[in-house]
Amino acid sequence: MASKNESIAQTLLSRAHSPDSAQRIYTEKVLQRPLHLKPTTSTTPNAQVQRRLDRTSKLSKKKLKPKPLSSRQKRSLCLYDIPPSAQKYAIYEPLHQMWLGYIREVLGIDEQGNGPDGREIHVGNAMAAKLCSADYHGAEVEVVRSRCVSRVGVRGIVVKDSKFIFEIVSRGNKVKSVPKEHTVFRFAIPRPRKETEDREVEGQGGDMGIGGAGKESGDMAQEREEEKTEGKKDLIFELHGDQFIYRAADRANRKFKTHHLPDL
Repeated sequence: MASKNESIAQTLLSRAHSPDSAQRIYTEKVLQRPLHLKPTTSTTPNAQVQRRLDRTSKLSKKKLKPKPLSSRQKRSLCLYDIPPSAQKYAIYEPLHQMWLGYIREVLGIDEQGNGPDGREIHVGNAMAAKLCSADYHGAEVEVVRSRCVSRVGVRGIVVKDSKFIFEIVSRGNKVKSVPKEHTVFRFAIPRPRKETEDREVEGQGGDMGIGGAGKESGDMAQEREEEKTEGKKDLIFELHGDQFIYRAADRANRKFKTHHLPDL
């Protein structure tokens, strides 16, 4: 039995070994036995440790992020194709009316069909720069010149303005892809006109049946109407597709400069 000053280990060792051997083994193996501790990281890591932690964090986040679809997979899934039920010209007519309001606002055309500050519209470099940066989703365009003769005359509302093509919906409810390269597009911006009293005068004059007074007043009203609307013609522009090969989002922040084009 171990004494009060003697541990259990010493008692057990003394039973198996001599007193000297038991004391030596107890001192080396028990009292002076090293205790190995797990190393801890510093609370203030240096730059190398911080970079390693950031790299590990990015790798863990990258594994959670799904891999984007390739272009081939997008085409096979028809993600950007317009379904047949939506290939109707009537569906995009309200979009065209919205685009007309948008382009008039971009060019500064007021409700009377005048330019900024009520002045006459002047087509210059400033207006050309605005048209180059504008978005043409909803514009009604017509192909007036192309290397492919069969494309000339194609007309419809733009439903997709990509980098290299215009996808348009024609009045025949067909979606056609027209490349911008070697193609000239034409579009018109109708200038808003208000109903004038001259039309009412013309209608009232046509109803008069006494001699030629009714016919005369109607002719005079028609002449006044023609004189009034002579300077209010629609604005017609042409886009050269070769110089327009940019996405709509890229054109918004791009600065276009006028320069000589020898191929035109």
